[in-house]
Amino acid sequence: MRGQTAPYRMITSDKGRRYHFFCEASGMLVATSNPTFAQTEEDALYIAWERDGKNHFNRCQKCGKWVSDEMYNADTLNCAICTPWEDTPHFCSQCGQRVDPDDVFCRKCGSKLRYREVE
Repeated sequence: MRGQTAPYRMITSDKGRRYHFFCEASGMLVATSNPTFAQTEEDALYIAWERDGKNHFNRCQKCGKWVSDEMYNADTLNCAICTPWEDTPHFCSQCGQRVDPDDVFCRKCGSKLRYREVE
């Protein structure tokens, strides 16, 4: 194919080829294409991906996987496998000061506590 797609399954009928596109992280069905007609299977896949599949996925900047919104950490532009979501910190990783759940910066040393709130 001209470019990489998410994993897919093709279903062929007299109405054309349809594609089911799946999240590479969870295996969940994310998008189904409309019937697609083209001279070759490769061309049909390209058309279906560009028209009906690609806009339902995010591409991990680290590993390149195509993943659903649920498996995408938009704070880091990576999939949840490469950059898992953070739990709320209880202590500063730099100085050990106990922190409140809503703190973004340590009140003692000023270190950033979480990647998601502030860049």
